Amino acid sequence: MVKSFVFALNPHLELMKGFEGILSPLHISPLFKVKLDHDFGEPAYTFAVVSKKEEREIEPLNLNGEFVFHVGGDESTVNNVVDKIGKINGSIFLRIHDALVKYKVEKIVDVTEEVFGKVYQITDKVKVYLKSPAQIFNPYASTKLPKFTPSAIEVLIAPYAILNRNYTITESLVVSSFPTIGKLVETWYSIKTLRPIAIFFKGKKQVNLAGSITYLIQNENAKELEMVQKTLAVAELAGIGRSRQNGFGTTVVVK
Repeated sequence: MVKSFVFALNPHLELMKGFEGILSPLHISPLFKVKLDHDFGEPAYTFAVVSKKEEREIEPLNLNGEFVFHVGGDESTVNNVVDKIGKINGSIFLRIHDALVKYKVEKIVDVTEEVFGKVYQITDKVKVYLKSPAQIFNPYASTKLPKFTPSAIEVLIAPYAILNRNYTITESLVVSSFPTIGKLVETWYSIKTLRPIAIFFKGKKQVNLAGSITYLIQNENAKELEMVQKTLAVAELAGIGRSRQNGFGTTVVVK
């Protein structure tokens, strides 16, 4: 829904679709309900927690009301998107698939300084919330099979690549990330705070990772810590994992 809205206002973004193995310079979140906390608010999409004992059906969702969403990534691309959205006066109607949808933009907020200010307070421990389902990379092997392990390399390799203006996950990039992302070590109780959830995507059910991960930071010197902090900021601003422009990998980091 959100991607269709953004792309309808920015037709040139169609050129960014469909390049396998290339990280999108743009992250587009799903819709979130605004009546709850902005950071940890309830997502406006249906999902089912995957369980061996019980797996409920994913019901269709009827969206009507006030929501928030987030766009982030390459500065010039984001600025173009925000500029188009900001020019909407009153209400507009857009055809999204087979439906005619009415939109009205109430407010646009730039959270970049807020996010960087927050991460610069993080020095020894960080909690990474997967606010929308995440398709985690396997940076050690070329495979599309989903990953559900919470190592920092797997979770944060995409924002590390984007921070270094590298939009492909290569062996040399993964090796170069070790001195930075390798400073984050997942705690054992992260296996209890993560969970697989099922959603419908492109007409079929897909299992992704949700929940939160706590990392301890091995803080040895100021320069290395700053790179860790910047990577965490990009994770919140530009998302993590695959398919970030389709609403996956929206992330919030806190102390």
